[in-house]
Amino acid sequence: MTSPETRPRTERWVLAFGYGLVAEIATIATIVVVVMFSKYVFLREWSEASLAPAFARIGAIIGFVGGTLFTFVFAQRLMSKIPTHFIAHGVVVALGAIALSIAGSLAGQGTVPASYLAASALKIIAGALAGFLYDRSETRKRMV
Repeated sequence: MTSPETRPRTERWVLAFGYGLVAEIATIATIVVVVMFSKYVFLREWSEASLAPAFARIGAIIGFVGGTLFTFVFAQRLMSKIPTHFIAHGVVVALGAIALSIAGSLAGQGTVPASYLAASALKIIAGALAGFLYDRSETRKRMV
């Protein structure tokens, strides 16, 4: 395994994008688990017709909040594996998550809802914030 300092430059950016893909997969998995749990535990009495809008709403909320949180968490996890450009790498993590999110929406619905714009902006903010906070903590470590 190579250290962050010796890892080829291109590999670090690909790694960041991959972390974004994993963040979005985690978001999707969370949506599936919550929807299935809701269907078989809380909403057993509901008809299939009434479940569809409820699940769409649940998926939208978890996708919005979970996508932001998972992007932040996976961007944070990446930071110890790279030597510099923490904020930029955090943004690339977000771009990986956004790419999978949009691709999934296009494949499943044939369109991208307008709410994805806000969700994508939050992912970019989350990735950049993870990089900023890590950069700040590294700067403080060097000052001590």
